[in-house]
Amino acid sequence: MTTDNVGSAWPQAQEGSFLRLGIKAPGEASGRIGLALVALGLVVLFSLLNASFFSLDNFVVIGVNSTSILIAVLGTSALLIAGYVDLSIGSMVALIGIITAKVAVLTGSAVLAVGVGLGLGLLLGLLNGFLVRRLSISPLIVTLAMLALYGGFAFVVSSTAVYGFPPGLLELGRGKIFGIQFTVIIALCVFIIGAFILTSTVTGLRIYAIGGDPRAAELCGIPVGKTVVGLYAANGLLIGLVAVLIAGRLGSITPTIGVRFELDVLTAAILGGVAFSGGAGRPLGIAIGVATIGILNAGLIFVGLQSWWQSIAVGFMLLLALTADQLAIGMRRKRARAATASFSVADPGAALMPAATARTPHEDVPVFAIAGARKSFGAVTALEEAGFTVNKGEIVCLLGDNGAGKSTVVKIISGALQPDAGTMTLEDQPVAFRSPQDARAAGLETVYQDLALCPNLSVSHNMILGREATRRWLGFLPVRDDRKAAEQCRERLAALGVKLRDEDVLVRSLSGGQRQSIAIARSLGEHVKLICLDEPTAALGVKQTAQVMNLIRSIAAQGTGVILVTHDLATVRALADRIVVLSLGRVAYDGPVKQLSADQLWSLMARGRLE
Repeated sequence: MTTDNVGSAWPQAQEGSFLRLGIKAPGEASGRIGLALVALGLVVLFSLLNASFFSLDNFVVIGVNSTSILIAVLGTSALLIAGYVDLSIGSMVALIGIITAKVAVLTGSAVLAVGVGLGLGLLLGLLNGFLVRRLSISPLIVTLAMLALYGGFAFVVSSTAVYGFPPGLLELGRGKIFGIQFTVIIALCVFIIGAFILTSTVTGLRIYAIGGDPRAAELCGIPVGKTVVGLYAANGLLIGLVAVLIAGRLGSITPTIGVRFELDVLTAAILGGVAFSGGAGRPLGIAIGVATIGILNAGLIFVGLQSWWQSIAVGFMLLLALTADQLAIGMRRKRARAATASFSVADPGAALMPAATARTPHEDVPVFAIAGARKSFGAVTALEEAGFTVNKGEIVCLLGDNGAGKSTVVKIISGALQPDAGTMTLEDQPVAFRSPQDARAAGLETVYQDLALCPNLSVSHNMILGREATRRWLGFLPVRDDRKAAEQCRERLAALGVKLRDEDVLVRSLSGGQRQSIAIARSLGEHVKLICLDEPTAALGVKQTAQVMNLIRSIAAQGTGVILVTHDLATVRALADRIVVLSLGRVAYDGPVKQLSADQLWSLMARGRLE
């Protein structure tokens, strides 16, 4: 067998690999060296304008004042990476702070006050997440409404400052150990833990996947709704912690305490490289963004400018960050169009040979059957008593005109839809899938027409998405096993005759045919019994189509059943062992394709009958 090397340019692998841990941080690295230089430049500028700025005491104050942003930016960044946002955090700080202060004053219990603050933050976060998912409208609108609502309730609880806290709460906000304030230690610990979760755990990878393509993440078995609500809840918990620490540090709380807080936090996150459109951002850049905002705010005070200049400066920085974010997106798209990955694929010409000459399906070994499938959407019947079988190693092409019911059948088989009636068997065992994850666990994989790949993730991360391997770091911390993922990636591609030089390149850098190869390879595995391919050659060129056809033949040759949905008659004649034609939700034809002429095939697909 010969090989054809497709392309010579190989995009650079993503940065941010933790080599000793065997962990590769998800998404695209967001270098913030330029921002760090800007922060240093601000230090120099403000030091020249006021010599007192460059002092250890001042930097300690900046660090203490930045703790609230450092804690809150974690939740905000996680939401932004997932493609969501919460604009209500400033009013949440005010409402939680006022209620926490009231409880502290009335009960004299610091423990109870802290518990109320954290618990209320968690509940408000859950409420925000529930409303965002339930209302199915932009989170900007939902959380903007909650911003006004929480801010108004803060004044309802108390329109004046609340003070007179118990010593325990004041000690939490002002106390020190080894000369370092508790608030700084808490903020650093929270940030380190959050950074670890984002970059090294299964949850972190799924957050990036949702931000890259939520539908693809859901089709890979990720519970997108629950994850998003969980992110809002975690964000609320962090805001509750911020409110508690602010109360202890200041010794009093007013209903205006959170004014402009959300602006500072959002600016720090976006300055730090978190994409407002989702899917990108790294903790190191976020920390640099927080430091930049802290230096800017402190410097404006030192040079004697009024408070509104702080708002102007932060707003200007936010606009610059958003502009840079959009420019970065444009540059990534340009690089993706220019770059192509190097694959070595089995000779494309082989894909044009008749399927029967390459392998022989096990005609007497059924692997999958669907019978009596019915599905209606209101008054529209999409499927009516549809059924067919697939044998081991057999390629069955599912044909039909638009609206014939092909997509409905595929979604039922993959678990994305539940039928109104009908049965399915996999290796003679009855099955019923409630989700794509159920189908994948049973050994049934689906490669969707849009491929269900997250463009912001690497090839290896896409390959394991929804079935991430883990290991224990230091004997007890669960982390992703990205080394194992890389090995599985290479093995699965090699099984299809595909050689990949670097599994860490981002999927957005690959061509259409190469992405199709990744999507198909992801569906492989010893446990896989049936693969459903929905229009795998749609919108591909001649050479890429030939590559994909060769991959399909390789899968069937390994004994895996294949259901292929296509409109391309050349593909049907080259690959199909048998065709199943749907018309108006019913099976109009189930049999071999060899004796059918092109006109008869078109008649079956268009009219549901032979002519």
